[in-house]
Amino acid sequence: MSHDEKTCQELVLDCLLDFEEGTMPEADRVELQRHFEMCPPCLNFLTTYRATGRTLKMLKPREIPPALAETVIVFVRKRCKKEGG
Repeated sequence: MSHDEKTCQELVLDCLLDFEEGTMPEADRVELQRHFEMCPPCLNFLTTYRATGRTLKMLKPREIPPALAETVIVFVRKRCKKEGG
């Protein structure tokens, strides 16, 4: 992976939620939209992100078995601990 691709990934991951929810300042939104127009990998990521959101909205909520819920909680806590230091 090149330096430019990593920079794009960081940019998109850091900004995508604000971009999609419309909470990003307009000047930043215009700049990020320009980036998407010039960067096919980021545009593909945005398209996939949006499709995933639509798919998740179609799923019906179900109760998670307690053992699975505990496994997920433990995993997330370990992951956060690794990333935090």
